[in-house]
This record gives sequence, C-alpha cells and structure tokens, in this order.
Amino acid sequence: MANELEKEIDFLESKEKRLIEIATKLNSGKFYPLDFLSNAVINRSLKLIFGFTTLLKDENFIAASHLVRCHLDNIIRFSASWLVEDPHDFATKVIDGVKIDSLKDKKGELMKDWYLRNLLNDEYPWITNVYKESSGYIHFSSKHIFSTIHSLDSENRTMQFSFSKKDVDIDMTLKIEVVHCMGEITDILLDYLNGWHYTKENPDKL
Repeated sequence: MANELEKEIDFLESKEKRLIEIATKLNSGKFYPLDFLSNAVINRSLKLIFGFTTLLKDENFIAASHLVRCHLDNIIRFSASWLVEDPHDFATKVIDGVKIDSLKDKKGELMKDWYLRNLLNDEYPWITNVYKESSGYIHFSSKHIFSTIHSLDSENRTMQFSFSKKDVDIDMTLKIEVVHCMGEITDILLDYLNGWHYTKENPDKL
C-alpha cells in the first residue's frame, strides 16, 4: 500500500510539469486580463501541490489535508471566468480587488462559492462531497478530535490519546484517495487552462 501511495504522489507531481508547460504557452503571445488570473492560479497550484506532497512525505496528513480545500478553491473561483459575459472585464474587476461573490454571471446570479461549487458538481459529481470533507479539516471539527484517539476500550470505559507531529494510525487508503483527489482537481484546472489557450490561438473559431 505504501508503494501505491508513492506512485500516486509521483503521478501528482508529474502534473507540475504540465502546469509549467501551459504557463509557458499562455505567456508566449498576446496577453489579456484573464492571463493575470491564469498565472495566479497556476502559481498557487504549484505551491499547493508542492506543499501537499512535501507534508505527506513527512507523514503529516492533517496539515496536508487542508490544502485540498485550497486547491479546490482554485477551480471553483477560476471557473467563474467561463460563466460571465466578458471574461476580461471580470478578470479586471478581480485584479482591482472586487470580490468574486459580489459579481454576477451571465444569468444574473451572484457567483457565491456554493453557487460555483454546485455548477461544477453538475459536471463532476464528487466536487460537493470533497468540498465538505476537506472543509472539515480546515475548520476545527470532529475529524481532529477523533484523530487524537489512539485506542478505545468500551468495556472498561477507557481510551488512550496520541500526540505526535507525525501521522499515527492514518488509513493508507485515505491518503491515496486524497492524493488522487488533488490530481483530479489539477486535471480540471488544466482543462480550463488549455481551453483558454485554445481560445487565444483560435479566436476565429469561436
């Protein structure tokens, strides 16, 4: 199982090269306001993936798991660029500091996180579940409480707690699933970025 985790981590890290490649393509020709957002989301993603894999390798799942929610935030908010009438006007407002949740899409709906998340979930049915589960690690919750319990004896009504900087009794299957999830989020982001690159290169086909 440990070897499988290593393979999943290696596969996730291989996507960093694809992010760099699309960044190079997007910054090799004409530059538009949306490119500012693209560059920012690529840069943030590279740092999140690196931080995530570094923490997992150092056996710190609790800290690593927070970053899943941050990475999910990348695609949730970046996807808003595809929902508005004018993506470049939208990007300019975001650059100027306007909050995305105060802006409306082409249907006149405020682009709150829950709204953007639900739209993504229509295409990727696991999004909402991952959002809720990963939020449980960001906010102090039962996930953190139960992670401290090392053993439980119901008959004698006793329990032992564990305190450690490194993982203790974290299910390897859970770790593999979370790494796979980070990879899926990265793939969605790459789809958006490649779509934007295609649009830049083929404006006459739109």
